[in-house]
Amino acid sequence: MPQNGDYTSEQLPPLELHTGTGLYQHQVARPIFLMSSGALLYYNTLKQWNETKRAPNTTLSLTSPPSNNEEVNKALLSKLPELQQRLYILFSSYHEFNSFSNKAWAVSQGLSALDSIESVHDVIHMYGGSKGHLTYVPLSSFDPLFFLHHTMTDRLITMWQILNPSSWITPMSAGETSFTALKGTMQSSESALTPFFATDDGKFWDSDMARSTIAFGYSYADTIAKTGYNEDLREALVKKINIWYGSSSPVGLKEKEAGSRWSSPETKKPANAGHGRSSFRPNIKYDAEDPHASSIFKGNHYTEWVANVEVNVEALDGSFVVHFFFGPPPQDEDNWHLAPNLAGTVAIFAMNRMTGSESKISGAIPLTSAIIKMVAAGEVNDLTPQEVQPFLADILYFAVQSSNNSQVDPRQVDGLNILVASSNVKIPRTQSELPEWGSSVTRLRLWPLNSPN
Repeated sequence: MPQNGDYTSEQLPPLELHTGTGLYQHQVARPIFLMSSGALLYYNTLKQWNETKRAPNTTLSLTSPPSNNEEVNKALLSKLPELQQRLYILFSSYHEFNSFSNKAWAVSQGLSALDSIESVHDVIHMYGGSKGHLTYVPLSSFDPLFFLHHTMTDRLITMWQILNPSSWITPMSAGETSFTALKGTMQSSESALTPFFATDDGKFWDSDMARSTIAFGYSYADTIAKTGYNEDLREALVKKINIWYGSSSPVGLKEKEAGSRWSSPETKKPANAGHGRSSFRPNIKYDAEDPHASSIFKGNHYTEWVANVEVNVEALDGSFVVHFFFGPPPQDEDNWHLAPNLAGTVAIFAMNRMTGSESKISGAIPLTSAIIKMVAAGEVNDLTPQEVQPFLADILYFAVQSSNNSQVDPRQVDGLNILVASSNVKIPRTQSELPEWGSSVTRLRLWPLNSPN
């Protein structure tokens, strides 16, 4: 293995940059793999390293551990179906900018829909870093993957703006103290985006000025009308959202049977569930068998199930995740994110305890696709509350895990609150439409145990 820990450098030669005259060639290291620099002073272990790391193998070396990009790829790919489902729900049912954009608004307003693009974004930080630099808030931007990740986040926000062009920032109070704003001060679309200057005379950018990517001289292929474009921009984008993200949702199951091109891949039989509840660890991964659509849909509707997580922003000393399993978690904590009975993960990407903030944040994970696998396995008959609520009360487990993969007692997690809710969803009639969502109904409380439903 190369000394820099790059598992792919033997297959990929160094880049060659040609000068303007074309007379000289310079070989440079591939810039997306890592950033070399002096020690990034923070955190006892990481400050010894002179380059960014992903999934660092500290069993080989504490001072210069090799990165394991293959492990990061595996972790991120394992999260793909649940991220697709979350994005599909965000695009189809979140129509207010504050709710869509950040993980603090919903809890502060007592809303029932608790996911956000920020919470989805946090998953990439946790597993793109896998205990490397991207996992830690103050250090994450040094990893070149940060640029790619935030470009994608910017693209997703821009897509949402096409669907909801009139929705914009509602003023809200700052939940945490930053370098330039005290906790509790009102923030609006006109608040200064420090430290980014917009003019030579010292005026800062604000959100109104940065609302469109056009202000910065760029756009994305799916978010700008083209000359000779025959379809309405929004309609064309909805079709793509159905193709890209609908395949991991129940809607994708309907289209799969109809032979649509936005169907999911071929599936394989699930592992035997084994039904002593202490050993019940079914395969609910994307490639497990799906049932016939007739057992999922009631006419043109189905029931969506979501686990909602609320927690204090500084609940632990740094970032952590909340995993949801069908059956008990496996004993190997290091590989929980790859477990076949893992239904999904809410990532909390946070700073170390620094400000004493007790502000709450939230995230949500869809459970429906995992439950569908249980319909195929004969564990439940359909997605109705009468079937699913007692089933989840019996087999749904959660576990809190710190950024170093250690399990955390939920009693030590400040402000942790976990509910399971369902919504009635009307499926789209055509690929030019998105699902329509009914109101959310709380069905189960997982934590704290002594609170009423």
